[in-house]
Amino acid sequence: MKLLIFFLSFIISICSFSQNYISPFDFPTYLSGTFGELRDHHFHTGIDIKTNAQEGKFIRAISDGYISRIKISTWGYGKVLYITHPKTGHTSVYAHMQRFNDNIEDIIKEQQYKEESFEINYYPKKEEIIVKQGDIIGLSGNSGGSGGPHLHFEIRDTKTQHPLNPLNYGFEVLDNINPVLTEIKIYPHKESSINNKNNPIRIPLVKIKDGKYILENNELVFHGEISFSLSTFDRQNGSPNNKNGVYSIKMYLNEKLIHHFEADELIFSEKRFINSHIDFEEYTDNNIRFNRCYSLPYNELSNYKVNINKGILTFSDDKKHKIRFEVKDIEENISEIEFEIQSKSTTPKLEVKSTEKRNLFSYDEAHTFSISEFNAYIQSYSIYEDNYFEAKVNQKTENTLSKVYDFMNKNIPLHKEIVVSIKDSIPEEKKEKSYIAIKTEDGSFKYKGKTWKNGNLYAKTREFGSFTVVMDTIQPIIKDYRYIKKNNDNYTKQISVKINDHESGIDFYRGEIDGEWILMEYDFKSNLLIYQIDPEKINQGEHTLKVIVRDKLDNQNIFKKKFYY
Repeated sequence: MKLLIFFLSFIISICSFSQNYISPFDFPTYLSGTFGELRDHHFHTGIDIKTNAQEGKFIRAISDGYISRIKISTWGYGKVLYITHPKTGHTSVYAHMQRFNDNIEDIIKEQQYKEESFEINYYPKKEEIIVKQGDIIGLSGNSGGSGGPHLHFEIRDTKTQHPLNPLNYGFEVLDNINPVLTEIKIYPHKESSINNKNNPIRIPLVKIKDGKYILENNELVFHGEISFSLSTFDRQNGSPNNKNGVYSIKMYLNEKLIHHFEADELIFSEKRFINSHIDFEEYTDNNIRFNRCYSLPYNELSNYKVNINKGILTFSDDKKHKIRFEVKDIEENISEIEFEIQSKSTTPKLEVKSTEKRNLFSYDEAHTFSISEFNAYIQSYSIYEDNYFEAKVNQKTENTLSKVYDFMNKNIPLHKEIVVSIKDSIPEEKKEKSYIAIKTEDGSFKYKGKTWKNGNLYAKTREFGSFTVVMDTIQPIIKDYRYIKKNNDNYTKQISVKINDHESGIDFYRGEIDGEWILMEYDFKSNLLIYQIDPEKINQGEHTLKVIVRDKLDNQNIFKKKFYY
């Protein structure tokens, strides 16, 4: 009994401490993004805290701990800090920062000059950078892949590194607004029917009062195996215009819980299952994310708390059945849609498309496809359900070195990279500058790869589409040199240039002054390379700036400019 009491006391103390986190900011928390929100190829692993569309807000450590990781990248999280909190077993993450505090800046700048790289991934020793709750660790910003000033904030389980929903740990966000339900989509499986047809249907939902919705069209007759998806989003009081993600979606059949999705914890290795969770075709064609309330054959997402028969319902009697969806945010605000359907025991006469001449390939087996000079290798479990092989050969165009190969449908998501190759009679002198690209809808080309082997050009890709070989012989652009002798914010001098590449894309850049590497920050959103002049590394007088930029086909441009400091 004493052991049990001790164990319970320990658990209570841990839970109590975890609720003593403070906000990263000293102002009210309003969200532009919630945990588990549906994003491109991943679920959102944190919360996005608004900073009034401004950079430079002081960020505080939410609790005592030590900085366990500092990373700077051009994309993704940009400038990000990780603080490990040993007493709670959590790690807090602060992303898209403008800058770190002076102590951290000095430490990371030393590493950057040591590696001669703006991008850095540094793991300090456990006792190297200790922080106390409330310490200023840096300023909020818009670095990396951020679409506007805000703080991306996470709580992770330190041992597993699984992101946890921060709003379960005492961070207050005012929210008494019910989630919004917009549409449902219904799918017939195999030879099943919806209103005597074998086609999916979309039905808009109508709000009749807060938290209650009805179908715009209430006449539904089902036979066979049927499944549903739901389009929904959430709002908070301080962010009424943001369409944020919901916390929980439940589907009931005759008041029996069939399917339950919940955004309480995420696993990074499962992130791409979002492309199986949503109706990917609807998203790519119509920019609408429907949450499937059933799972495709290959979907190992751990967020399905209940998923009976993979969420697929079977109707084979002549009775009426009640369907109910319950959508909830983390503050327990609930919205519901409830309706009846008529089940039919007899199979209606259906017009089913013939697939006799089409080759079916299964999701759980590896496959190799060849057509003309094009080949593709697809690993097992690269797609989420069985699909039919589709390919078409188009003639060369004036902008391509090979034929154009339409391979599969862009609306089919890929879980893993596939390998494609093209063999063609490309002149030897052009091979060095040739690469495989996907042709986009606007006619431009997106770089995929440039590996030559045994007369074949290879590339890896995570999307289907139109593949071809093109050339890039054009050097990157370096322009708009500026030397700012006085910055009103911090009184430092600054040099900047704009860099760009409209073909294969920028692969490398380097800045030097008088032959020595300098720390130039790259912001891909503005195409700016920026150097804040460091008086400890440069003396007064005349100097020469040199900027080198290369693209993915090794086309290089060099910019030189003399300046006086």
